[in-house]
Amino acid sequence: GGEGARCVCSAWAVPEASVSFELPWLNATVTEGHRDLTVMAAPGPATVTGILTLRGALEPRAAVVCRARNPHGSVREQLRFQHPGGLVWAKVGPVGAVVAFAIVIALVCYLSQSRRK
Repeated sequence: GGEGARCVCSAWAVPEASVSFELPWLNATVTEGHRDLTVMAAPGPATVTGILTLRGALEPRAAVVCRARNPHGSVREQLRFQHPGGLVWAKVGPVGAVVAFAIVIALVCYLSQSRRK
């Protein structure tokens, strides 16, 4: 959607890994130092988390790949991406879902009573 997305990738490695994100649909790699990438180290010496903020409308075929790398090697993992339309109930929340369900039930009851008259 027009809201963008926040991609989170954590890696545990000794020595500590560097985290980057690949955006294949843009043919781009976002590394530490980019304005949209925040990298945080956990209190321990081995965990690092990268948070990439994507702004604006995303392409339907958007894919984001996280890469963690240290002197011993690297690992790539494609992040699961859900279209915002699939998260409607998560945005409404459980109380909103119950209210919406109650409204639907009330509407069905009203229509069935109207037909009987």
